[in-house]
Amino acid sequence: MVPRSSAIRSLPSLKDSRASRSVERLLAVFILVLVTVLIAAESVNAEQTAGSATIHLVDGSVIVGAVTGIRDDHIRMETAFSDDLKIDVTLVERLQWLEQTELLMDDNRVVVVPAIVVTEGNIDLNGQSAPLETVDIMNPADWEEGKGYQWTGDASTAIAFNRGNTETDELDVKLNTVLTSKRDRFTINSHYERDDAYNRINVDNRIVRQKVMTANNWKVLGKYDFFLNDPRNYLGTNVSLEADALAGVDLRTYAGPYFGRKLFDTDLLKLDGELGITYVLTDYADSVAQEDNDYTGLNWNVTAESNFFGGDSRLYLRHVGIVDVSDTDQLILKNTLGAAFPLLYRLEGAAEVTINYDGTAAEGSEELDQVYSLRLGYAW
Repeated sequence: MVPRSSAIRSLPSLKDSRASRSVERLLAVFILVLVTVLIAAESVNAEQTAGSATIHLVDGSVIVGAVTGIRDDHIRMETAFSDDLKIDVTLVERLQWLEQTELLMDDNRVVVVPAIVVTEGNIDLNGQSAPLETVDIMNPADWEEGKGYQWTGDASTAIAFNRGNTETDELDVKLNTVLTSKRDRFTINSHYERDDAYNRINVDNRIVRQKVMTANNWKVLGKYDFFLNDPRNYLGTNVSLEADALAGVDLRTYAGPYFGRKLFDTDLLKLDGELGITYVLTDYADSVAQEDNDYTGLNWNVTAESNFFGGDSRLYLRHVGIVDVSDTDQLILKNTLGAAFPLLYRLEGAAEVTINYDGTAAEGSEELDQVYSLRLGYAW
């Protein structure tokens, strides 16, 4: 039996042992947590280093974010305050972007660099230095490197069936497509419209439903453009076939060459202007008392598109003008203005107005035609 005095004297030692083990456990847990935090911090820091860029501007400002592109002499970034920040390359003093990148230079060279490093406004091209503004496009598409074509276009329709005091059926279909390469461009625009109205008339004391055609026309326009040494300038030719039953035009054909220029070619605005000579031949329907005619005319075209509202939305304008060089009364103007907005996937809705003037329409036909439509389509 252990004396009482000895048992009492051993208690402090037992308590000290238990306290020591508790402290050791707490210390081990603390060290484990600390190591875990340090590893996580290092991982986050590595991700930030690889996934973000720091840009120092000439005025001393510093911007941190992800570089998403270089185009039109602007660096595009995703930052905490903007999904699409654009910075003029001439304002960049220093930049470091630790991502392998393909660069298309303004002399059409393609350079692959392990990282984008800019010092004093000059970019490091694998040991060689060049001004940052000599970079044309970052990570260009194949067609931008001169390989193949970029295919864009849209197909849309406006259909309406009205059944009430008035009965109408309306069908309006459009297809536009463009193939673009570094050297040339093919364009096709087509349109078909058919509108019918139903009237109820009394025939021999019977109410008869009579169908009346209020619009029946179609058009196909094909264009080819060849870009010159300055790709803003190009030579082209166009061929158009169209018919308009209510205007008495059985078939109108025009074709001819033109000179064109890309007046603006940015993300915000693309604007092409064209001027040329065309030969016009119009065959009128047998039902109208008007002789077929042909003439040489002056032809101009204006095509514009803008993403002013941002995202995948677009404003667009297509204008065609033709005038007889010997008779200005024979004037044809075709105008389409619209605004398209993305819906689901590649579907888009559009509000569109078309205003056409035909000074060569058959006698008794309307010279001015206006159509307002809400369209549903697919763009690519």
